Amino acid sequence: MATVIDITGKIKNEEKFIVYNGKSYKVDDRKNTIIEVFATIDKAEGASVEMIDAVLTKLLGKEAVEDFEGFAYDDYLVPFFAAMACVQNKSYDEVEKSFRNS
Repeated sequence: MATVIDITGKIKNEEKFIVYNGKSYKVDDRKNTIIEVFATIDKAEGASVEMIDAVLTKLLGKEAVEDFEGFAYDDYLVPFFAAMACVQNKSYDEVEKSFRNS
């Protein structure tokens, strides 16, 4: 006799967004995107602007990166921390603290 385990109710498949000035940015938290994001972070030497650009482009899209382009560095970290919080199912504060301590 076959064993069947229905995982339908366990898969959330919820869309995640960050919002800035009333504009919503969908966070791409698909598995393959996250693999690319963590590979990008692992290859980087610290939180460089180039690394943050690459991660935000993967998670939020090119338009979001263009919208945040004029931010000061500390402000540019805010959408980065928010997007990473979404994909890691952590609070913004947890993500910010872990990146600032690394």
